[in-house]
Amino acid sequence: MPVSPSAALSRRHLLLAGAVGLSSLAALGSIVPARAEEVWTEEFMTRPETREGFLLDAMDEWQVENAKFVIAVVKGHGLDEQAATITLATAIVESWLRNYEPAVDLDSGGLFQQRPSMGWGTYDEVRHKKRAIDAFLGLGDHSEAPGLLDLAPDYHEWAPGEAAQAVQISAHPERYAEQIPAAQTLWARYAGDVAAYTD
Repeated sequence: MPVSPSAALSRRHLLLAGAVGLSSLAALGSIVPARAEEVWTEEFMTRPETREGFLLDAMDEWQVENAKFVIAVVKGHGLDEQAATITLATAIVESWLRNYEPAVDLDSGGLFQQRPSMGWGTYDEVRHKKRAIDAFLGLGDHSEAPGLLDLAPDYHEWAPGEAAQAVQISAHPERYAEQIPAAQTLWARYAGDVAAYTD
């Protein structure tokens, strides 16, 4: 069951403290840091707001890079495949894994179509891929909006699509579940070769 936003926000500091603890363990070697040759960019792309769909086996280089980066950031926080699956499915639905510069829906932007007016950060922060992923997970200091770990700290007990919807509050909640198989495929395809990103 989702918790109220006020209750979620009240335990944000505890969750952040837990994340810091996981990050500390990572620094001690339980998680391998990102390889030096791996350079993640903040490139942007635009698209019309349509329902043409996401083509898993026709992804362009930007989509592949963004999928790998989501996995790297999730790993960097010491989180697991389920967290990555929820995060990837959400980014597929919201942006087809492309980092959007202009607002395509009111003031929304970035991988998760986060809205500055709804507390997700500034115009630039919602388009900054690392900050956008952190905010979605509930681990972004810049964001006032509750994320996954705020609203569903027991996300393993949730249907992944329902966990995504708890964060996004979409008018089309069924779309997240539709993309779970694609997200699981992306994890299986790339996770073994992507190192944790901890910067």
